[in-house]
Amino acid sequence: MVLTTTAALAEPQVVRLMDDKVATITAADGMEVLSISASGSEQVEMLSGAEVDIVAVADGTENEALFGAPLVIAEVTGTQTCEDGDPLDYYVVKLGLFPEDPFGPVTSCIHLAAAAEDGVVTLTAPLDRPDAPSWTWTAATGFVQKDN
Repeated sequence: MVLTTTAALAEPQVVRLMDDKVATITAADGMEVLSISASGSEQVEMLSGAEVDIVAVADGTENEALFGAPLVIAEVTGTQTCEDGDPLDYYVVKLGLFPEDPFGPVTSCIHLAAAAEDGVVTLTAPLDRPDAPSWTWTAATGFVQKDN
């Protein structure tokens, strides 16, 4: 495993296999780093933050055809200030032959539910927060806020 940081690395916290792609979250100097690679190749750092979580995955032949590559939807502790809750940034990471820059962020002060189906990633606010925005992402449009 190769990361471009000079920090001492802990064991990977999360590893997801998607076709021949691997997404790994590793702790480094009090931060978490999401890296991706094709199996057996050098990892490329994509995102980092105090906490990084993979909240949804779109892999398999059908999703790869719809999205153009397997996807990871990640939630990263954000830097914005929130009156209630922690700031959270959401990203779509496309795991193609050559990793693209992550799409995002969409910033929220509450956890959003993430789903990826039929070529659309949806970030949805909880039912008890109808005032909070929800978002969709497609390869063609990027992130678009949904009307509540």
